[in-house]
Amino acid sequence: MLALLKPVNWKMLRSRMLSLFGIELVNSLNSLSLCLRYPVSSCHFPLFGVINCLFFCLFFCAQDCLAEFAIHYAEIQLQEEVYVLDADLDYPLTGAVIEALHNGIAVTLVVAISIERERWYLWNETVADLKQRYQLKYHALIQQYLVKYLNTGIEETFPTLTSAVMSLGKLRGLPLLDRHLIDPQSTYRVSLKNYLDIESLPVPLRPMAYFSSQWRLSSNWYICSCPLFSPLSAKN
Repeated sequence: MLALLKPVNWKMLRSRMLSLFGIELVNSLNSLSLCLRYPVSSCHFPLFGVINCLFFCLFFCAQDCLAEFAIHYAEIQLQEEVYVLDADLDYPLTGAVIEALHNGIAVTLVVAISIERERWYLWNETVADLKQRYQLKYHALIQQYLVKYLNTGIEETFPTLTSAVMSLGKLRGLPLLDRHLIDPQSTYRVSLKNYLDIESLPVPLRPMAYFSSQWRLSSNWYICSCPLFSPLSAKN
């Protein structure tokens, strides 16, 4: 299996990542200096001011990345005494991620699911935190994309990246909780989000990935439109 993977060109990939990070940082500095009505080249900040400026830019760069992935639909159904989740998700991969895939880097995509019991007198009680993890990689020799379901070990191959991502975006019949674990007198809700797991990347890529919006890919939390596992539904 390892023989099918294309060797990673670390030098080229590192250069590309540095280029992307450098462009974002310069653009942020230019935007900040424009607000202050001073060009970056003519600024003579003390060291403390420069550090503050960098943190300011990195903070606002981070805010641009949090809604690139998306969840369009989610629904809970009761099937054979088990509550299961159906969801439609979107994984718009960036140029940097696609380039890394084609250079032999595997990426891990995660669907995080939180189940809470609502309480009026305290904060909600967390009943379960679940994570579905998927590894996506490209085999250059056979020109196929491989998706491995890390929770089960099942693997699938796809001829194109589009077909692989579309398959990941259709979540159907994911078991959540057995019906007997639900308190019929309580109301529950499910929220979920999908994101790219930077911690699963090779160690040399992680520092640059954390500071690049090309890699910080995540949806917002999606909360189902109606309370799930309500007392009414639990009795039916």
